[in-house]
Parts: sequence; structure tokens; C-alpha cells
Amino acid sequence: MPIEIKLPQWGMNMNDGTVIKWLKTVGDKITKDEPLVEIESTKVSSAVEAIEDGILGRINVKEGVLVPVGAVLGLILLEGEKIEDFPETIIEQKVDNKSETQIKKQISSKKILATPRARNLAKKLKIDINLITGTGPSGRITENDVIKFNESKDSEISTSIADTLDVKEKIKSTGIRQIIAKRMYESAQNPQVTLNSKACVDNLISKQKALLPEWRQHRIRPQLNDLIVKIVSNSLEKHTIINSHYINDDLYILENINIGIAMAVEGGLLVPVINNSQDKNELEISKEIREFSKKIKNKQLLPHEISGSTFSITNLTSYNVENFNPIINPPEIAILGLGKIAEEVYINEGIATVRNMIYLSLTFDHRAIDGVPAASFLETLINNIESI
Repeated sequence: MPIEIKLPQWGMNMNDGTVIKWLKTVGDKITKDEPLVEIESTKVSSAVEAIEDGILGRINVKEGVLVPVGAVLGLILLEGEKIEDFPETIIEQKVDNKSETQIKKQISSKKILATPRARNLAKKLKIDINLITGTGPSGRITENDVIKFNESKDSEISTSIADTLDVKEKIKSTGIRQIIAKRMYESAQNPQVTLNSKACVDNLISKQKALLPEWRQHRIRPQLNDLIVKIVSNSLEKHTIINSHYINDDLYILENINIGIAMAVEGGLLVPVINNSQDKNELEISKEIREFSKKIKNKQLLPHEISGSTFSITNLTSYNVENFNPIINPPEIAILGLGKIAEEVYINEGIATVRNMIYLSLTFDHRAIDGVPAASFLETLINNIESI
């Protein structure tokens, strides 16, 4: 039997992927572990490799198409096999053998299969669920099916609007932008609350300067972000409930602290993960961050390097932004946003001093925790920043 080329799941957050480029054409000889097709998913590009020697017999999914995890992308023919011996649509052929009357009878009596989340979303969006084609097991309608159906409706509306406007340029949403849009939409469906505060970073700036001679031998200039990542890790150790995943209405408090660092790239955002940050010092964290930056620039970031985060940090300190509402990366329950650093006048007992303050925005999932534990974590974080 031929070997199916299936879309693997790279990380627990991955649900689908876009076929970017086939590296082989039908009829090409392929060897085990050879890259066959480039996939873009969960904000990263990687390649599906051959699991056996053979010949690429068929390509099922064209470039630019988004498919779910487990989808059969193509077939590898083994020695002596011919593609003619393996019809592409066996299920459809079985249906074709039935009489038209039988098929109509089945359709008319068929119960609409849909997940509870799909039904709730369809009701919320005022969509007739009977109009949606399911892509889940046994044709079950999933929440994603409802989302795509609603997006297609929006597309029709936006197209008609665009026809009446003087459009300068149309930028098609593909690849990484589609994935980000889908992930952000899914995240926005959950009740999220953002707490805003600020912390004095004068001590942090002093430590940054003190580390310059020590880190010079490693050819690394310490950045405040490197130090804050470690401080966040230390704070999470005292508030373990924040270092959690929320899945199917259950909260999973996690042992290791894996911090995702949001990094801007052309056309999107990547979130590489510093695993076990509780066991690493500032220099080790700094080296990892710079290695991630290098890999992103050279498009060498691997799927496992962006999966498994338990808490994320997004940094806008280089922009004129104070507070903002960072969006949680599910199934994490919180994310920290770093705003700009600004000088502020502080008056104590009639004496005015100037302090450097950093703006902090902590967004948390209100399904998983309430405001008090979130505020308590933020207070510990501020104390740790100011007392370093």
C-alpha cells in the first residue's frame, strides 16, 4: 500500500496548516527523511519529510490551501505500485453505486451533526447551521466551519463594498496572516480582562549597566527585556496559578515555566519559547533570545521552538505606547505587555525626583482566574522589578 503524506501536529496549539510549496513533483524519486512540502502553521514554516523511500505518486493539496491536521497531502508509491491502482475518491465511488432515491432519502433524514461550540457560535452569529458543510469526523460541523462560513459571507459583503470604492491596493490575507487572524479570533471569543500599571526601572537600568563588562566577553549587550524575562519567571514561581493552561473548562497548573517571547516579522508575529526559564540566568535567556532572532531572520525557526509556552510577553517599549490590551495565546491564561519607558516626576515629603517608569499591561482569561490573583501577580512583578 502507498504511504500517505499527512499533515503532522507540531505542538498542541496547531489545528491546521497552509501548503506553501511542494519541493517535489509527481513522479520524482524520494528518499526517507527528505523534505517534501513546506507548511506554514502556528506562525512558523517547516517541511513535512518522507517517512519511506519511494516515488511521489500524487499531490492531493495544492499550494496555498489551508488544511486541518491529519489531512492527506499526497501519496508515496512503493516499489512496484502504480497510482492507477489507488483511486483518489474511494468513498465517493461507494456513494455513486447507490440509487439516487436512496441518497435523497439519506439526506432528507440525516440529522445535522455539530459540536456544542459550533451550535452556540452559529446561534450567536444568526447563521442557519443547516447551510454549513461540516469537515469534522462523520461530517460533523465544527466551530471552525462556522467561522469560515461567516468569513465567506463577510467576504461577499466586503467585495460588494470594494466595488463602490476607489481601491488603491488589495492585500490578500494568506499564509501566516490567515493563521494569526484565526488565532486572534479564537482568543477574542474568551472573556479577557487587562490590568494596567507601571514600575520604576531605575534599579533595572543600573543593573543593565553593571552587567556590561561581564557580558562583553560574550559579545552580548544586556537589554532590559532580557532582565525582565527572568523577573517574570521568578514572579511566576510565586504565583503558579498564572503559569497555567485552560483546556475544556479545566485549569492545568504547569510545573515548568516556558515563556513565549513575541517577535515581529514581516507580515506577522512569531512567539519562540524559552523553556524552563526558572532554571536559567539572565545571560542564558539573553543568548536564547538572540539565537531566536537570528533563526527568524534566516527562516530557520523549528516547530518545537514555538510550542509549549505557558506564559507570553509582548514588548512595545521602543514605540510611543503606554498601555495596550495584549491578546492571550490560548491555552495560556495570561500575557504581559511591556509599554514604553518614560520619565516621571515623583514627589516624596516635598522633594521632587525624576524616575524612569515602564508601563505594564497584564491580560488574563477571566474564565480561568479572577482579578485578585492576577492583581497579586502584577504586584509581585512590580516589586521584583523595583527591588532588583
